[in-house]
Formats: sequence, C-alpha cells, structure tokens
Amino acid sequence: MSSLYTRYDPEAVRSFLRRFPNYAPGPDGQGLYRNKDEGDLPVVVWQVADATRYRTAFKELAEEVWRRGYTGALFVLHDSHGNYRLGYVEMLYRGRRKPLPSGRSVLIRAHHPNKTARQRLALLESQAQEGKPLTLGALREALSVDAVSDEFYKEFVRVFESRLVPGVVGLPEERKRDFLLGFVARTLFLGFVAKRGWLGGREDFLPWLLQAYRDQGWMGQQRFYREWLWPLYFDALKGPPGKKGNSFTGLPQAVRQAYLEAPYLNGELFNPKAGLDEAHVYLTDEAVQSFFDFLFSYNFTVEENTAYEVDLELNPEFLGLILERLVNTVGVEGKATELGAHYTPRVEVDLMVRLGLAELLYRKGLPLQKAYALLEGDTEGLDEAERQKAREVLLSAKILDPAVGSGAFPVGVLQVIEETLDLLGEPRTLERKKRLLQNLYGVDALSWAVWMAELRLWLSYFIELPDSSLHSQEPLLPSLGLHIVQGDSVVQRIGNRAVPTRLELSRQVRQDPQVRQALSALLDAKEGYFHNRGVGREEVRQREEAFLLAVLDAQYGKGEQGLLVKGELEEYDEERRFLEQAIRSQDRPFLYLLDFAEVVVGDGGFDLVIGNPPYVRQEAIMDPLRRFDEATYKAYLQDEARRDLARFPGFRHGALPNISGRSDLYVYFYVRTLALLKETGVQVFITSNSWLDVQYGAWLQKVFLHSAPLRYVIENHAERTFQADINVAISVAWAPKWVPQDWPVRFVAVETSFEEADLLQALREVP
Repeated sequence: MSSLYTRYDPEAVRSFLRRFPNYAPGPDGQGLYRNKDEGDLPVVVWQVADATRYRTAFKELAEEVWRRGYTGALFVLHDSHGNYRLGYVEMLYRGRRKPLPSGRSVLIRAHHPNKTARQRLALLESQAQEGKPLTLGALREALSVDAVSDEFYKEFVRVFESRLVPGVVGLPEERKRDFLLGFVARTLFLGFVAKRGWLGGREDFLPWLLQAYRDQGWMGQQRFYREWLWPLYFDALKGPPGKKGNSFTGLPQAVRQAYLEAPYLNGELFNPKAGLDEAHVYLTDEAVQSFFDFLFSYNFTVEENTAYEVDLELNPEFLGLILERLVNTVGVEGKATELGAHYTPRVEVDLMVRLGLAELLYRKGLPLQKAYALLEGDTEGLDEAERQKAREVLLSAKILDPAVGSGAFPVGVLQVIEETLDLLGEPRTLERKKRLLQNLYGVDALSWAVWMAELRLWLSYFIELPDSSLHSQEPLLPSLGLHIVQGDSVVQRIGNRAVPTRLELSRQVRQDPQVRQALSALLDAKEGYFHNRGVGREEVRQREEAFLLAVLDAQYGKGEQGLLVKGELEEYDEERRFLEQAIRSQDRPFLYLLDFAEVVVGDGGFDLVIGNPPYVRQEAIMDPLRRFDEATYKAYLQDEARRDLARFPGFRHGALPNISGRSDLYVYFYVRTLALLKETGVQVFITSNSWLDVQYGAWLQKVFLHSAPLRYVIENHAERTFQADINVAISVAWAPKWVPQDWPVRFVAVETSFEEADLLQALREVP
C-alpha cells in the first residue's frame, strides 16, 4: 500500500477502493458503493492538468455527478506528474432546484511526505479492514477539517513549546513567543512562495537551505538563523533580483545565487521588529530543524479554501486558525492566555459576507429580491443598469473588520466580491484585485494578528501573479500597513482624553476648496504608499494632518463659527485645540479619526463593518495595549460608548441608555462600529447572544430599538459555531438613524447546520 501515499498508482488506488465490502462494479467501469440509506455513491476517476489546483475540475465533476442523478461521489483527480487528489463531493439542495456542491479532499504529491493524506487514508483503510461500508458519512468523518486541524494543532503546540520556546536566545521569557510568532509567520509565507518555485527554483527551498547549511559542517554552531535566515528575511526579499542591498558573501554559491534572484516581495512582514529582531537574538539550529521537520512533512497549498470546497492541506486559512488557537493557548505580548479570540468557521464567514453585501446593495438602490439573488449567484433578474450599479458598489465599498484576527473576514469578503463581480461580467485582473484590497481595512490589538491578516491577503494576490513577475524590478506585494493596523478599536485616547470617533461635516465644509484639495493629496499619498511608489509613512502622516487641519479650519473657523454664540465658540475652540494637539502628537496610538481619515471623514464612514469581536467577559476586561489599569479602562469603555451614542439620531435630544457595568467587551464594539458607518452602511456581527437577555442587554437593545435599525438576529439551534461553550447570534443592522415604532426585526432560528440551510433564499422571501 505504500505507493498509495507517494504517487498516483492506478492499481494501488483501485485496490484501495475495492477493499470496502459495499463496492460494486459500475456501468462505466469505475465502480460505485451500494448504500440503501444514503443512495449509491459512484467513483469518478479523472485525469486533470494539475491535481494541485483543482477548482475548475471540481465544478465540472460536481456538474457531472448532478447530471447523472447522484447525491454525491468519491473522486480521484490525477495528473501526468504523479500527483493525485482523493475526496468526495456531495449535493446540498437546501430547497434549491439545482444543488450547491460541497466537498473535501486530500492531495498526494509525487514523492512528498503527504502526512495529512497518510493519516486520513489510513483511517479509511482501517474501516475497510474492519468490514465497514464506505458512505458519505464515513468520508465526512475521515476528511473532517476539525479532525485534521486538531491533530496538526496538538503537534504544533508540542513543537512550539518543547522545541521553539527553549531555542530562543537573547530575549526574556515573556518576549520569546512574540519573536516566535514572527518567525513562524515568515517561515509559512516563504513556504507558500517556494511552492511556486520562486526561491531557488525549488518547492522545498527551506528544507534544502537547512540541508545546505548542514553540508557545510556547521550544524550546531548556531549560525543558521543569524547568518542564513536573517539575510533571507530582511535583505533578499527587499530589493529587485540582481540588485539586492546585500551581496551575501560567505554563503555557498547556490544559496547566494538563490538570494540574489529572490523575488522583490517587500511587505511589512519582512521589516525587522524593534525589540524582537535584534542582532543578538537568534534561534538555535536544533530548534529550527525541529520546526522544519514538523512543518514540511505536510503539503502546502497557496489557494484559500472556499465555503464549500475544502483542501485539507496547509493553506493560509488553516494556518490562521492554528495561530488563533495558539495565541489563546500559550498567550503572547505579555497578556493573559484567554484573549477572547475565536476563529469564525468558513461557512459562517461566507454567510455573513453575503448577508452584508446583499443588504448593502439593497441600501444602495437594488431591489431586495435581486440583491439577495445576486449574492446567491443568480443574475438573471438584473437589467443592465442594475448590473452596473452592483459593479460600482462592489468595486468601491469600504469594508472594516474592527477585530481582524488572522483575516478570515477580509479574505472572505475578497472571495465573495470577486466571485460576484465575475458573475456580473467584470474582467478579473490584477488591477481589480488591488482595487479591492485597497477597500479593506482591519484593526487588531495584537501584532501577530496584523501579520497573519496581511499574509493571507498578500497570498490571495500572490497566487494570481504571472510567472514573469518573478523578475520584476518593482515590489510585487502592495503595502497593506496603512490598511491592516495594530490598535484598540474601542478605547481611543490621547492621554486621558477621548478622541472623537468621527467629525460630522456639513455640506459647506465638504465642499470647502481647502478641504477637497487636502483630501485629494491624502488619497494620492495613500495610493502611492499602497503601490510602493516611494511614498513613506511620514509623508502619509503629514497629509493626514494637513487634511484634518483643513477640516478643522472649515468646521470651527470660517465655515461654522458665525452661527455659534459665545459659549459655544469657547467650547469649539477648546475642542479644536485638543484635536490639533492629537493630530500633531508624534507618539499617538491608532485613531480611526486620523489613521482612516480618508474613509471616516473624507467618505462619510464605512459601507460595511463585519466581524467577530473578542469574547471577553466583563470581569476579565483589561487594556490590551497596557496603557490603563483595569478600572480606568472599563470606565473609558463606558465613557466612549456614551460619546458615540450621543451622536446617534435617536439619542441626540433624549436620554442616553444606562450602560451596564456588566457588559462584556464585544458590546462596546457594536456601538463603536455603528458610529463608524456611512449613512447607508451595514453592520454584521457574530457574537455571544447574551445581549438578547432582558436584563443584561437592555441598554444595547434600546440602541437598536431607537437609533440603529436591526434587520435580523440569526441563531443556530442545531450546532455550535465555536468549540468554546458560547451560544452565538449573527446580527445584521443598519447605520444609526431614527427607528420607527413599527420597525420589523426578524428573529431567525436555524434548525440545521448553516451549510445545509439556504438562509439567503429564506430571507429574501420574508415580507
């Protein structure tokens, strides 16, 4: 059976498939599995151009299975290079006339370790030996994402704690994990880059690099990290091929040549981090070897999984899930191990993105039925004007995740928008991808999360680069450092004073020539930074300052003060002085008003806020950036929520709700991000459902009843979204506006898995 795990051997595969007692020869010669309860399960064996990239073949295969009248199939896709993929497809009808195909698969690459495939196929083989029939249920269990991630995670944590942490030299214990997360993120990224053969022409570049070091007889001399990996991370990827800032002398010729010819990636991930990436800090040879031995026993794939097509190899999403679990288990940045981060499953992300975009299109003028149909993949009812409107909205929508984690929501948004634009006939180009990336914003208190979110967004762009880009003299990766940032979304202060979330600008101020000129200059600077056109962060910062100062001149100076009485003038003058101080502060923290000024001030706010805010109970709330003590931080949370609510239409002239001191952290994300929305904006969150409690959540309920129209509250009664013991709800709300008393809120109880429920179809049929 060994050839089953090492390459495509038709006889070995046939022998494996025939071991199950319910196997029967099929009319097409490929066989099927007889099942009374589930129906027959055919075997489909196809040759494809490339088994490592199978999305097109999967869609064609699913179409063939549906056409033949089956509810699912076991498939084997193989190519001429000896690679093959074994998996299953099943039809999810969900009330549809034509079903949605869903599937899982493992990849066997010729002469690779194929550890995941070995583990999963061995499980199926043991079932055959026990005389158990092969069914869709058995395939779901054997090819379970949760099972694969659990096995990988247990070994990952073991290697991380027993090998990597003790192997860090030159840092105190509390900083070692921060350093290692950077090492892991860079190693993963280069593992993906190598899969394209863009590092020394080798897919196994990093293991080969370590072997080259060993061949020099240097193993154990503790030189590999500092003399081989350091120049790779911080020099080889920071300049065009042949024009690096380092000649890499002292390295073997083959290694030196690979570094000199490495692609010009650029990107924040490959900038040294102060206090961590210092000359005296390194990882021992033995620690690096242990991690490489573990990591590269698995296959890498750079393609992100979709909601219904899942590859059980090491892909960016899978590694994001692992890192979020790691942070909650071992802790980072000197913080408690339970940080409230829970990875949102792919199906929930996909559902929430489609809900948010459908609501946004509806708010922008598309009929409700057509907006929801479009996000289900149906364009038949759209006329050309509606198609054009949908294209414009999707290409321009500014979207924020205020607790970005490892980037599940930005990546999910990118996937769904691209898929929808394809349906609308918008050409798929690199420029389109860049434009969409520029519309995505994310914030997180943890630096590792920012790195991982950037990594996943970069990879979504990287996989579409043509091979000719390898020799590009320009940086290949857009700079995301002004879009995905480290900061605190809910407490934003200079010293002990709150900075406003936004400025409400009159039409007169927006049309002010100085304001418009300054905004144009800011947009040009951010565009230049994003596209690596020689614009630095300091220049962007100066343009941000100039824009906001122009706004203040127009808002509190010539544009408005003639309408104010003396007392109001004094108040506005004092506010202006504080804001000028905040703008010019050299050590200011991340502030929505300043750092995302082009959206929050210049564009009126975000079109869509989507995410999974941290689940931190009120008794465990503390400042994630360690600026304030626990009591002060909690007081600031309530103070800033009150300030935001005072700007909401329903509360401008009435009593504010009494904010409960028992509120968990996620509740404050609701208020802050509602305040960040454009007038036609939409908020979609998945959180604990505790805010629905009559006593505990009364004040947030009052917000929705009076000042932020709540569209849907969706709860799944059939399965938990997270492994943690948390009951969750998905909420869909509109930007703050006065809410009429007869406003209908739809409470939706789902009695099956989200994967099987056709929620978008159900919601568009609700009056």
